[in-house]
Amino acid sequence: MPKDKPNEEVKYEDLNIDNSFYRTEIPDSYKNRIPFTPINLKMINASIPGTILEIFVEPGQNILAEEKMLILEAMKMRNIIISEIDGIVKKVHIKSGDIVSKNQLLIELE
Repeated sequence: MPKDKPNEEVKYEDLNIDNSFYRTEIPDSYKNRIPFTPINLKMINASIPGTILEIFVEPGQNILAEEKMLILEAMKMRNIIISEIDGIVKKVHIKSGDIVSKNQLLIELE
């Protein structure tokens, strides 16, 4: 019996990892974790907080993978944000000079 639960009965559950099953006690922190969500390459978010210095795209513009979209300055460094996919710019949610927070939506692609 675990030391932190002297009067409680341990509840074991099956844990599946890569099709291997383990009978174990699963902590609440694991049960309440935030599930993984894949990155949507059509939604360009700020990876760090900073200031928008320059925007190279506008709505309706065709954009190719590896093409510059904007410059985000953070911690005295200029980060060039490039597109990972080909697409059409649907909406630009920021303008030059805007201060953005981490994970803020910057640009949407179609």
